[in-house]
Amino acid sequence: MDWRSIAAEAASFARRIGVAPVAVLVAALVAVVAVTFLAGVRHGAPEPIELPLAASGAPPPVATTQPTSVRVHLAGAVDRPGLYEVPSGYRIGDLLEFAGGPGRDADIAAVNLAEPLRDGQQVYLPTQGEALRVASENMDSAGPLDVNTATSAQLEQLPGIGPSLAAAIFAFRSEHGPFGSLDALTDVPGIGPSKLEQLRAHART
Repeated sequence: MDWRSIAAEAASFARRIGVAPVAVLVAALVAVVAVTFLAGVRHGAPEPIELPLAASGAPPPVATTQPTSVRVHLAGAVDRPGLYEVPSGYRIGDLLEFAGGPGRDADIAAVNLAEPLRDGQQVYLPTQGEALRVASENMDSAGPLDVNTATSAQLEQLPGIGPSLAAAIFAFRSEHGPFGSLDALTDVPGIGPSKLEQLRAHART
């Protein structure tokens, strides 16, 4: 509807109700303008745009994958040695239990049962006395042990000498001074002639 039609309708309406045609015409034009403006706002307003998360300053999510299992080699004094695939997070103690347990002669104290397993790891469980025998062999390769300078732990590596005799030798030496000869070890309570013969090839003063 153009403004001429609006003016004619307004004049006709004004004559019917007895109001000045100009006032009705002005009101009608104002109403048309308002309706047109509102329609334009309603239909012409831009749609909101959703920005990606990275545009707001937050870092994009990073996909991470954690291995669900690890493969380890179990060897030594165990009933079922071999290659095992176990859940990630298992420890050496869990592996031994999973594999049926250690052997009868296994030295459990030689390994850390609480150590977490890692992929590609070898877990070796020695037999009782194996670590002591290896240490003794290493000591022999370096020559006889000097009983006047050896620590208690080193004295324990000598054949037939356990923690108690090693402590006794160390205490006797600290109280009476260095041993003058290897034969003087018989002065230590618990060391007799047969024990001394065991030590001759592995100890010196």
